[in-house]
Amino acid sequence: MKPLFIAFLLLFPACGWADQPFLGENYAAKLIDQALQQKDLKWLPFPMPYRIDRAANSKEARFLSALADHRLLVREKETRMVTVEVNGAKRRKVQVGWLYNYPGADSSDITDEGFYYGFGRLKNIMEISKPYQIGEYYYVEAYVQWYVDDLQSWVQDAAFDGARTLRRSRESFSKPFERRVYLQYDGHSWAFWDGQPGQL
Repeated sequence: MKPLFIAFLLLFPACGWADQPFLGENYAAKLIDQALQQKDLKWLPFPMPYRIDRAANSKEARFLSALADHRLLVREKETRMVTVEVNGAKRRKVQVGWLYNYPGADSSDITDEGFYYGFGRLKNIMEISKPYQIGEYYYVEAYVQWYVDDLQSWVQDAAFDGARTLRRSRESFSKPFERRVYLQYDGHSWAFWDGQPGQL
C-alpha cells in the first residue's frame, strides 16, 4: 500500500467521520441544566373539580384539605339529596360534602391542571456517550442525576408525606432522581432533544 494512501486513511478513516461533531461534557451539562429549568414541574393528584364527602378522612381528603389551606384550591360546602337503600327500602337523605376547585376557575377553561412545585436542575452526569449518527443527525446519550429546585413551601406540609413524588422531591438534592436524556446536533449546533433519537 502506498505511503500517501496510508496517510489519507489515517486522516480520514471512513467516509463522514471527519465531519463528526464534538460535544464537551461541560457544554452538555449546560444544555441539560437549561432544559430541565425550562419545564415547570406540576403535581396532579386528581382532576378538578373534585367532590368528596365532608366526613371523609382518606389520603385524598387530607391532600385536598391541605391544598385548600395553602390557597391552591378553594373549598365550598355542597349539600345535595341522594337516594340510599336501607333494608330493601329506598330513602332520600341529605349528603353534605366539599367541592374543591382551582381559585377563580371555570372547569371548562382549565387546560393545564396541576400544582407547580418547582423545576429541575442537573446534579451530575453519570455517563455520556460519544456522538453517534442516526439518519442526518448526530446524537449524544447521557445518564444523569437531577434534583428539584425552587421547591414550593407547601410541599413541606406533613399532609403530603403520602405523596411519593413530593416526598422524593424534598430529598432530591441529597438523593437525586435519575434519567436518560439526549442531545441532538442538527448540523449547526447541539441542543437538548426531548424524544428518542431518530424520531421526527
